[in-house]
Amino acid sequence: MDMPTSEQPKEKQVKKADPGDSDKMRLVIEELRAVMVGNEEDIDQTEMVKMIQKNRAFLLEYAMGAYLDNPKNGELLGSVTSIIAALERTIREDRKERAKKKENEDNAISFNQMMDALTNMSNGSIKLPTFDFGEFILDPSKSLIGDKKFFNPINEHELDQGIQQLDFDGNKI
Repeated sequence: MDMPTSEQPKEKQVKKADPGDSDKMRLVIEELRAVMVGNEEDIDQTEMVKMIQKNRAFLLEYAMGAYLDNPKNGELLGSVTSIIAALERTIREDRKERAKKKENEDNAISFNQMMDALTNMSNGSIKLPTFDFGEFILDPSKSLIGDKKFFNPINEHELDQGIQQLDFDGNKI
C-alpha cells in the first residue's frame, strides 16, 4: 500500500553550487582584492573586516555548495574556511602590532618628558622646596588641641547613645 503523496516524507533539498553564485563570487573576490590593497586612512582595516563579515556566510555557503558538488574532495570546504580565518587572524595581528607600536611611542614620549624634567631640576630652572627642622609648621613642643576648654570629657549618657539591644526577632528589649 502506497502512502498518499502529501504524506510521503520529503527529501532534504541540498543546495548545490548555483551558476549565479559564480558571478557573485567574482564580485566578492574583486571586492576582497580592493580592500586588501588598503589605504592610508583605513589603518585598522575596518573595510576588510566589514567585507569579510558581510560575505562570510556567502563564502561558506559557496564552499559548502562546491563541496556538495564534489563530496570526495573535502579540501574545498577546509580551504575557504581557513582562508577566511587567516584573513581575520592577520587583521587582528596587524591591530595588535599597531597598538604595541603606539604604546611604545607613548612610553618614549613619557620617558623624554621625565628626562626633560630631571634636566630642568638639575640645571636649577625648577626650584625644589627645601625644609630644615626650624621651618616646620607644627611645633612638637606645643599641643595639637590648643584650647582644652573646648573639649569636654565624654559622660556616661553619651557613651550609650546609638546602642540598641534587640532580641532574635529584631524587637527592642
